[in-house]
Amino acid sequence: MAEENKLSNEQIEFMKKLKAIGSDLWGGGAGDIWQPKEAQEEAPQDKPAAAPAPQKKKGGIDSIWKTADETVDWTDALAHTTPTDGLTGQKLWKFYHENAEKVLAGDLDTYAEVLRTANPLGELTHYAQGITMRAPSADRLESTFVCREELLREKGEQYLSAMGLRIARDLLACLPACEAAVTGEHEDGRIAFQATYTRDRLRHRNFAFLDPVELAKECGARFDI
Repeated sequence: MAEENKLSNEQIEFMKKLKAIGSDLWGGGAGDIWQPKEAQEEAPQDKPAAAPAPQKKKGGIDSIWKTADETVDWTDALAHTTPTDGLTGQKLWKFYHENAEKVLAGDLDTYAEVLRTANPLGELTHYAQGITMRAPSADRLESTFVCREELLREKGEQYLSAMGLRIARDLLACLPACEAAVTGEHEDGRIAFQATYTRDRLRHRNFAFLDPVELAKECGARFDI
C-alpha cells in the first residue's frame, strides 16, 4: 500500500516543471511550490538546496535618519476630500481634511490631536525606552526620548544624533512648524543630548550621505554621554 501512495516519476517531473515556470514568472521571489513528502524524499540528495528568498530588513540605528515620513501638505488636505499623494489612507486623509484649517491657523489643540492620531514617531519606539512629543507653539515642536543604554554605550553620539535627526524630520513632516527640538535622556533623567533642528537647515540636504553627528553639532547639539 505504501508503494501505491508514492507519486510516479512522471508526476514528480511534472511538478518540477511547474516549479520552474513559477520561478520564471515571479523572478524567484514567490518561494518554493509545495511538494508532497514523497516527492521530497525521492529528490537527489546531492543537489544543493535553493537559496531562501532574501528578507527585507528595517534600517538600523546606523541609517534611520536617511528616511522619514512623507510631508503632509496641509493646504492640499484643506482643498481635497480624498488623498492626492497616493500614500495616505482615506481615513487618515479625512482626518487631515477636517483639521487642516485649524492646523494652518496654528491651533495648538489641533496640533496635539494630529500628533496623537498620526503618531509620527511610532516607528522609533524600538530605539528608545520611551518617546514623548508636544507642540508648545505653532512654530515649535518638541520631543524627548529616553535612551536605550545599550545603544548609547555602543554608538554614543551616533545613536543620539541619528535619533535626533529622524525625530526632527518626522515631526516637521507631520506639522508645519519651523523647528523641532529634540532631547535625549538617560534612564535617571539626566540629559544626554539636546539639539534644535530648523526646517530651513534641513531643506535641500542629501540625507543619504550626510553625517548626523556633524549636522547635530551644526544645530547646536549638546552631548553628555
